[in-house]
Amino acid sequence: MMHMIRICVLMVIGAVLASCSTTNQRDPIAFPEQRPSDFTLGVVVFGDPDADSIEMRSARYIIEPDGTLRASFGEGSDGLTYPPITRKVDGSTMDAIWDRVRSMDLEGDDWRSVQAPEQFHAEMGSNRGYLLEVRSDVTFSAWSTGMDTQAMRSLTREFASLAWVVD
Repeated sequence: MMHMIRICVLMVIGAVLASCSTTNQRDPIAFPEQRPSDFTLGVVVFGDPDADSIEMRSARYIIEPDGTLRASFGEGSDGLTYPPITRKVDGSTMDAIWDRVRSMDLEGDDWRSVQAPEQFHAEMGSNRGYLLEVRSDVTFSAWSTGMDTQAMRSLTREFASLAWVVD
């Protein structure tokens, strides 16, 4: 009996650990055309804390449904960081950010689905890349990429500009 319980416990632990990693399997992404009222976006830049270019600098950005922008920069700005409030942006800026996210090819080969973004910082290690988290319509999705794409450079530059940070 005790042997059977141990086997069951090990199977449960294995299933939990497997769900905490990234995967290449993706459900089709169906973002609505209009920005949902509960849209939240989180972006982590795994870069060099001392980089000259803002889009290459380690950073964490969060934009909340009411337009509150949170930003932190440098060492320790990862998926576990909850940055301080930087400013509030208006609805048209939120709509533009939503349109930018909708236009990104998150189903492409460069992106991987992330099941546990709060643990993702350990997977990136010292590698360069991005973590993108989207909450909308009571759903949550997260993706990572090690590719330095034009879309992510542009998005992070826009966030840095909104946070009043320049090169």
